[in-house]
Amino acid sequence: MPRTTVLSVENIWKYYGRTPALRGVSFSVREGELVGLVGPNGSGKTTLIRIIVGILRASRGRVSLRGSDPFREPRSREGLGYIPERPVLPSSMSIRELLRTAAMIYSHPRPSDAAEEALAIAGLEGHGDKSFDELSAGLKQRAAIAHALVHEPEIIVADEPTSNLDPVERLKILELLADLNTRRGLTLLFTSHVLAEVSRLSERIVVLLRGERVFYGSPRSLVERSRLVRVRTSEPRRLAYALSKLGYSVGEEAFSVLIRLGSRSELGKLLRDLSEIAGEVPIFSIDTVEAALEELLRGGAG
Repeated sequence: MPRTTVLSVENIWKYYGRTPALRGVSFSVREGELVGLVGPNGSGKTTLIRIIVGILRASRGRVSLRGSDPFREPRSREGLGYIPERPVLPSSMSIRELLRTAAMIYSHPRPSDAAEEALAIAGLEGHGDKSFDELSAGLKQRAAIAHALVHEPEIIVADEPTSNLDPVERLKILELLADLNTRRGLTLLFTSHVLAEVSRLSERIVVLLRGERVFYGSPRSLVERSRLVRVRTSEPRRLAYALSKLGYSVGEEAFSVLIRLGSRSELGKLLRDLSEIAGEVPIFSIDTVEAALEELLRGGAG
């Protein structure tokens, strides 16, 4: 059965003066879907998210959240949980009391229960009596997630939810987002400039570059249009030399080698050649999704 579209972004333009920050961006998010919005810094991700959650008004185009414009009709945002890029919550009360108060504002019938459930889902057991300022960076992000969850929204919109976190905390937050989607059925839209994060989690990807949508589809379909492969190795010079002897176009990086294929049909041959080279040169991973996104952001995928 086709899933209902809960968020529709149609031909969104946003100007600051005469400078366009967004140039006709369109995509949709279906019920229960996890969609990743990726692009380098300055690509327009945060501007687009602020339009989607009703903080900014688009210069042209239309956003529909469950059939309503979130800027003109604030009630349409009641089913939405928003996690800003740099969350700041009041420190005048404990996280538990903050969540309870938020639940009361949303007229939740059991605000104390809602606060405890949000604490548990976000992994904040044992930290509910602390203020926001007393939390580590990772726990602050969890507090922001709990705050977005306390009114039991249908869709979560998260802007760079793993920014400024160490690798371990990044992974934990990503696992939490995936759990909210797969086990709890929440619809999620999140942004990141880290390509691997988006491709690993998302059912569909929206790629922005200089305010334009340059790709919209599944990670698999992105890979299928790419001709770039990254191979990670501790000996990139030896691997690059071995591949160049076989006629491949290669580029050496610090701990990897990039191979540009003449066509996608060459991938099978490359994999066979790499399996033979692996007996002489250590190969840790072969990646196409991340390389495909990088190629696209560099303007190499058409």
